[in-house]
Amino acid sequence: MLDRYSLDQSVADGALVWLEVLRCPDGPRIADASLQTLQRVCDINGGRTFAAIFGGVDLKPLYPIIFGFGVGTIYHVRDKDSECYDSNVYSITLCDIIDRISPAVVAFGATDRGDQLAEKVSSMLAIEPYKDCTGISMEGRILSTEPAPLNQFLMDNRRKFPQVCTLSEGSYEAVEGRTGHGTAIYWQTWKE
Repeated sequence: MLDRYSLDQSVADGALVWLEVLRCPDGPRIADASLQTLQRVCDINGGRTFAAIFGGVDLKPLYPIIFGFGVGTIYHVRDKDSECYDSNVYSITLCDIIDRISPAVVAFGATDRGDQLAEKVSSMLAIEPYKDCTGISMEGRILSTEPAPLNQFLMDNRRKFPQVCTLSEGSYEAVEGRTGHGTAIYWQTWKE
């Protein structure tokens, strides 16, 4: 009977995209690299898509834009400790969100902060990230990346979940202008 069931399956589903928020004179906006990553993940993801943003209540006007890409749930980390970038606080908090939703893929725009967080999150999860991808495809998991990491040829098809990747800016175009609705969950940063 056990041959009919694959016991080596992950319960991981969907994708989480961290959105880097830029503080601009005319109000907060999402970094282009993050929007491009979000667009690509929403285009290729057959499961649930989550987004994570850090900052205060001034980020609420960004919700319709984020939902417009196809995100179903935004994890808005909004407390005093989330308003200024701190890679340690952000990475620990992202790992808490990952633990809660069990995504198959966690994606970051390949910016200085995105690269730093991807590295820290990967380290905390004891997995190797796919870095500076110019292309990704997925079907429940990352199927391919461009350029292919050297160790990809040494791995078998089973890989720990979640898989973490950073997508280089300019790899895909983000189509803005759509708005949507979804669920926003307020989250607190990790406290010692």
